[in-house]
Amino acid sequence: MPRRLLVVLVFFIFMSGSAYAEASVALDGRLLKDCQLIIVEKQVMLPLRPIFEEAGYKLESNLPEGIIIGRKGQNFVQINLRQPGGVLNQTDLNLNTAPRLIAGRAYLSVQDICHILNLENREEPGLKFISLSHRPEMTKEGVIGHLLSADRQMLRVEYYNNPEFLAQHQIAPSPKIQSKEDLIKHLSNYWDQTFIDSIWQEASQDGQYIGFFTEGSIPLLYNKELNVTYLSPAEAKIHALMPIWGEDSLTEFEEIVYTLHKNEGGKLIITDIQFP
Repeated sequence: MPRRLLVVLVFFIFMSGSAYAEASVALDGRLLKDCQLIIVEKQVMLPLRPIFEEAGYKLESNLPEGIIIGRKGQNFVQINLRQPGGVLNQTDLNLNTAPRLIAGRAYLSVQDICHILNLENREEPGLKFISLSHRPEMTKEGVIGHLLSADRQMLRVEYYNNPEFLAQHQIAPSPKIQSKEDLIKHLSNYWDQTFIDSIWQEASQDGQYIGFFTEGSIPLLYNKELNVTYLSPAEAKIHALMPIWGEDSLTEFEEIVYTLHKNEGGKLIITDIQFP
């Protein structure tokens, strides 16, 4: 396709049905920078690069040829912008919606991004953002990623009424939590029921959830080390070296050992935390 025709086509797509929305995008509870969604012909489209890079992919683009290539370890994806399709790990990639190239940025539909990256699109009632999450894999990278995601979900609960803290750490805003059922819905994909019961007991008042405001736990993103010390198809242990929360210098450290199990429903949840 001649370059001039491609520019005209992009301009036509932009003018004939795309509308920018103010909603943002989160991956595993982490708000992504420069990742505003757009609506094209009633389809929710997301910018490809910030999501793929957050998922650990290195991207190469050849816009004159209309090709984008992503690599992550043994994973390979090629996305064709002109003739929708491509390659995903040596198999043909079928896209539900044609990619869009708008203002020099490539966009894919939510459904196609979830298919390529093996993500879930979770509804967050009352919040105006797209919430994507990885399906945990029993690999070292997979269980560490799931632990970090679980930590962000807990921080959203602990700092429920402190949106400034969440924004400072690039964590998705808190969902609406009023009842214990709301708390279970938000945490049960990551945390054992005993932790949920404890949070409810400590952070509710007169049957209403209020959170901790400034006394929640330190984000795991402050870790000095994260090491998987045991891994099986159904269990993982992760040792974290963390600065002591409340110390201004953050130079005093403590060790935390997380144990994760797959439950009967196949969810990987945190079942134990030890401070050896």
